[in-house]
Amino acid sequence: MTTPAPEKTPRRRRPRRRAAPGPRPRLRLGLLGWAVSWLLPTAIMGAALLSLTLVPGLDAEGYLAPLIPLIGGAAVVVGIPGTLLIGWFYRHHLNPVVHVLGYVLVGLLHGPVVLLAGPQGLVPMLIPIVGFPAGILLGAGRWIAQPLARVEDPTADETAAETDAETTARGDADVRTDG
Repeated sequence: MTTPAPEKTPRRRRPRRRAAPGPRPRLRLGLLGWAVSWLLPTAIMGAALLSLTLVPGLDAEGYLAPLIPLIGGAAVVVGIPGTLLIGWFYRHHLNPVVHVLGYVLVGLLHGPVVLLAGPQGLVPMLIPIVGFPAGILLGAGRWIAQPLARVEDPTADETAAETDAETTARGDADVRTDG
């Protein structure tokens, strides 16, 4: 005895998932919020490096002193465009964790900049010493700046404008009937 061949049954096809037409809500971080989320962690990182160079015996070989301008350059060359791109790429993601993780990634990219000082000696070992704190600080800075972010919902603005127009029209009609 053999097994019968399966029959193809006409089944219902699933409709394709399409994005809802029209504008989507956006998460906006203003100039003050961006300054808090980028400038504050960068200043803390610079202050930490500067304080490490002041500790006697720690900078005996001179490894930390050249890193200060490199980290400042990384903050400007990698940090500014990186944080602005993260804000632009994830503008429609309303979950703040996505933005924080993006800032952490930008902070981690500060680490490889120390290779500009030269790939010899102990300098490549400083990549995680620079990258991890910068990533943590930038992520924390973005998390701290979260109350400064606002969600712009274009559909809510249109609904509010329609409601205001209807209220104004009814108000004008009430005034005309009273007079």
